[in-house]
Amino acid sequence: MNSSEFIVNSLEKITLFGVVKWFLVVGLLMYVAFAVVIVRQVKIMTEAVEDDVNGVISLFAWVHLLLAVALVILAIAVL
Repeated sequence: MNSSEFIVNSLEKITLFGVVKWFLVVGLLMYVAFAVVIVRQVKIMTEAVEDDVNGVISLFAWVHLLLAVALVILAIAVL
């Protein structure tokens, strides 16, 4: 099999479901990046503003990040 046949065979295996799946996974990875930014911003905010609820807000930011990562893993496993 030469290279052009390999390319044609590879392109024939692409399905709409596969394309949608990888767009979804890429979108979820961007969401994880957003969650990382949230954790970083909360850290900066808690250093600048001292309040009693800083620990709770930090906890929510970290839980949000962990759930976003879990969602990516779940999407890769299920789809």
